[in-house]
Amino acid sequence: MIQNRDSRSECADGAPIPRQVEGITVELLDELISEMHPGASVVGFEILEAQGLGKMVSTAGRVKLRLAFGPDSPPLPENVVIKMVIDEAAVPGVFYETEVMMHRNVLPELDIERPVCLAARYEPDTENFMLILEDLSVPGAFFPNVLEPSLEPERVGELLDYIAGIHAQYWCSPRLEEESGWLSSFVDGRQFDFFNEETPSWIDELVAGSTYRQDLIERVGRSPTELWAGVKAVHAYQHRTLPLTLQHGDTGAHNTYHLPDGRFGFLDWQLSVRAAWPHDVHYLIVTALSVKDRRIHERALVERYLARLAELGVPDLPPIDEAMREFGRSIIWGFTIGWLMAPERNYGMEIIGANIERLYAAALDHDAFALADEVMDEI
Repeated sequence: MIQNRDSRSECADGAPIPRQVEGITVELLDELISEMHPGASVVGFEILEAQGLGKMVSTAGRVKLRLAFGPDSPPLPENVVIKMVIDEAAVPGVFYETEVMMHRNVLPELDIERPVCLAARYEPDTENFMLILEDLSVPGAFFPNVLEPSLEPERVGELLDYIAGIHAQYWCSPRLEEESGWLSSFVDGRQFDFFNEETPSWIDELVAGSTYRQDLIERVGRSPTELWAGVKAVHAYQHRTLPLTLQHGDTGAHNTYHLPDGRFGFLDWQLSVRAAWPHDVHYLIVTALSVKDRRIHERALVERYLARLAELGVPDLPPIDEAMREFGRSIIWGFTIGWLMAPERNYGMEIIGANIERLYAAALDHDAFALADEVMDEI
């Protein structure tokens, strides 16, 4: 379907964000893109593909477009992906707001590889959003999946270097508080409020409908309420005792991309938070590597991450044994929130189960549940 500017009536400034693909118009795209890229004008577009929930690995719908720009527009990608709510939301609006605000307020400050963002808007009243990004599939990006061959340890190390650059820039930075109106921490903010209110009942419901999850809970020997209490205790302890920085928040290998020319980066900044370093580091290493490779390489990878922080001027870093202890303590989040809480309609049980088993193996290797028990007096 191709639309041109003269095929739709004009939209008022601040046009509402739709929940249907049919609501995407030339005028809306022009308004959104020109806000972030002054001088840009959209004169037409073609819808190439549209997918809602249940059809792909995602927490939001996707629409692929080919844009046509006016002759005086600055150079921008013509092939784009729109992230938006299609019909129904998969997660509360706070997560969409976080991703939009990351693209508007934070990522432009960072000298990192990332897809071009053409537009980002969130509506608090409706919880609708629209994020327009360069379509990385056009230059042939590879998007890892736990069901496919795992990333090589060297590439995981390079991704840790990338994360270390972000962490170093915001290490104990006042910028974290400046953005605290929308950027939650693990002990306060609207993301925390959601997880605190919903996690046990959400997991209970998922367990009730899945024999695999029922068996998993029996293996762990802890109820969803007890697991969430462990997550909260670990977060409260690390919030109190470790330096805070900006976390991507969802550094699973499935949220990375890898381009043929060697560039790579992270996508999906919905769970970004103010928190301590082990969060991003444990989740990347445990989900990106096979259990065998993780056991062989995890310590060296954490050492590499700490060395990169030191190169970037971060002071008072922990010795490796202490760092590995906090690495292990953090795994309870990846297990409980990262994948035990993941709905099947978003990812499919094969992907969920494969990730859970990697995290469960790591939790056993590091006595993660016992490490959480050590700090239960934090809550």
